[in-house]
Amino acid sequence: MKRIGFGLSIPIGLIAIERIINLLNETDKLGYDSFWIHENPAYGDSISIIAILSQLKKNIKLGLGCTSIVTRHPVMIASAAVTLQNLSNGKFILGLGLGGFPWLPLIGFPVHPISETKPLKRIIEAVKIIKALIKGERADLEGTFYKVKGFSLAVKTPHQIPIYTASLSKKTLRYSPAIADGVITSPGVMTPRDLERMLSWVKEGEEKYNRKIDKACYVLTSVSQNEREAFNFVKRDPFFIYQLSEVVSEESLKEYGVNLSKMNEIREAWRKRDIATASRLIEDDMVLALTASGKKEEALNKFYEFFKTEHNLFIVSPIGEIEEAIKVFSK
Repeated sequence: MKRIGFGLSIPIGLIAIERIINLLNETDKLGYDSFWIHENPAYGDSISIIAILSQLKKNIKLGLGCTSIVTRHPVMIASAAVTLQNLSNGKFILGLGLGGFPWLPLIGFPVHPISETKPLKRIIEAVKIIKALIKGERADLEGTFYKVKGFSLAVKTPHQIPIYTASLSKKTLRYSPAIADGVITSPGVMTPRDLERMLSWVKEGEEKYNRKIDKACYVLTSVSQNEREAFNFVKRDPFFIYQLSEVVSEESLKEYGVNLSKMNEIREAWRKRDIATASRLIEDDMVLALTASGKKEEALNKFYEFFKTEHNLFIVSPIGEIEEAIKVFSK
């Protein structure tokens, strides 16, 4: 069965905890499957927020999507995961990934070249340690990135902790069925055809390792009674501008007939962190290709293009009129 989750698009340091609680209450009331929070160390600690939300005793699951295996040691991730699973009475989902490409190099962890940074090997090592610890076992690993010698957690949980890996890499997505319970194929700014391609890599892994896993993706959305306003919310969003500038391929945009004449200017503005200029240069067709945005019916129609992909969980991540979007996509 396909499910709809909610992804908080605003960094937690820029939104009051009272509003986050209200959003959780609303999504729970409307039957959303799960409530997901991104992690960005520049804007506060997402684990602390999930700990607070776990005490509201709601039915909705709580997802951390995703925490960084670079900035958090796997031992600390496992310790936090067990704590959160106990606090939430079994409703916590642990998402794992490398972390944000813009800030990793700023703290001494280059992302490229892949042949040297070996992201898949790092993820495999991290998951091996975390799995052992959350199961109450001793972790032993003499790895390239982590070295753990007989460490175990004194705290246990009676609940299984689902582990989802998040990646844009073909190798990692293909390998995810071997090590994870689920996978997140999109951070939210992708075309439906991109999602289908990434999903095909996961399916190859499912066939190779004879194991089915949950398949989730974020879908960035903006809903307003005024189409222009809905598009402008997206164009001013730093996360959208970053993804458009640094992550989304031009080939993907060409498939949707997007005019790319201003892409170099957009990238230049983004690298200077000139959000105003980048926003002004972004075309409507870029927003239409990569998000489910516009008036209510337009946004829903675009969302159906994403929904037709063979994912199990679609994490709606609204920009702008968040409360209105929650009502629209709950249906």
